[in-house]
Amino acid sequence: MSIRTILAVLAIVAAVVAVYLAFTAFQQTTAKKLVIVGPAGIRDLGVALAKKFSEKYGVNATFVPLGGAVEMVNELVRNRDNPPWDVAIGIPEFYYTVLVEKGVLYCPDLKVEGVPREEFWDPHHCVYPLDKSYIGIVYNATALERLGIKPPETLDDLLKPEYRGLVTYPNPVQSGTGLAVLSWVMSVKGEDEGWAYLKKLAGQISKVGYPSGFTPLRNALKRGDVLVALSWFSHAIDPGTPHMKASTYSAFLYREGVAVLKNARNRELAVEFVKFALSKEGQDLVDPYNYMLPVRPDAVVKNNIGLPQPKSVVVYNPALGSKADEWRLRWQREIATG
Repeated sequence: MSIRTILAVLAIVAAVVAVYLAFTAFQQTTAKKLVIVGPAGIRDLGVALAKKFSEKYGVNATFVPLGGAVEMVNELVRNRDNPPWDVAIGIPEFYYTVLVEKGVLYCPDLKVEGVPREEFWDPHHCVYPLDKSYIGIVYNATALERLGIKPPETLDDLLKPEYRGLVTYPNPVQSGTGLAVLSWVMSVKGEDEGWAYLKKLAGQISKVGYPSGFTPLRNALKRGDVLVALSWFSHAIDPGTPHMKASTYSAFLYREGVAVLKNARNRELAVEFVKFALSKEGQDLVDPYNYMLPVRPDAVVKNNIGLPQPKSVVVYNPALGSKADEWRLRWQREIATG
């Protein structure tokens, strides 16, 4: 073979390689993209869902954490006309009506097999159930026994003199968990009695005050700075808080959902993501990555094995409507600053 022929062959090979690389780059830049947004506390689940969805559908799905649930909802409203995201996860039941009323969400009215009817809580068919868990009274059993104090069972028990300086709950201005506590109190007691109760409870709060979120509260429980908290039942099975137990008399059912944004750039793909998140494959990721319970009864549960089960469950009273922002402002004004 002559040198001229060899050079010609090499030139052809180089051209083919160049075309292939260009085509591959074009495919990568034109691949379907999906941006998932959610509270920072749901990051592990969001990343796991994005990765699995990308692999299954051959798309580029990414998860973007955005503060707490409160901050996320407010940002979704603020960016409703031109959102940089396509789908949102971790939307709390007690806060979703704000998104519906503000026209933030697309409501595809999906039919989902395998998820029990009682798990669906949005009558508008905009927000679909993703996960759930319990918020109730958790306490340091070892410390209370050492002090000779009987563990509390009810919200009213926390007002007893022996619990003065031992109690806290997350700041509802900053924390979705804290806002869930307000939703629990208002659902049980009604607004007038609920606010009267919170003002009385303020006299029982520990020196650490109201932690800004889950991690600061967990750290306070771990150090023993707080002996009783209104928070997640998962503290009772968390290796990081080994002395914690949960009062099973009653608890608030905290439910989170997933929804497509009305003005999403990739709305059809976002609808497919919702279907995936509610499939067994998607639901199998909930417990391993989020310390929450899946909504499908056939989904994998490992982390939450042993999670305390309340004797009675309180669900959010829909008659209270979308008052979360109003409650946050009132709490800051009347409880935090007194």
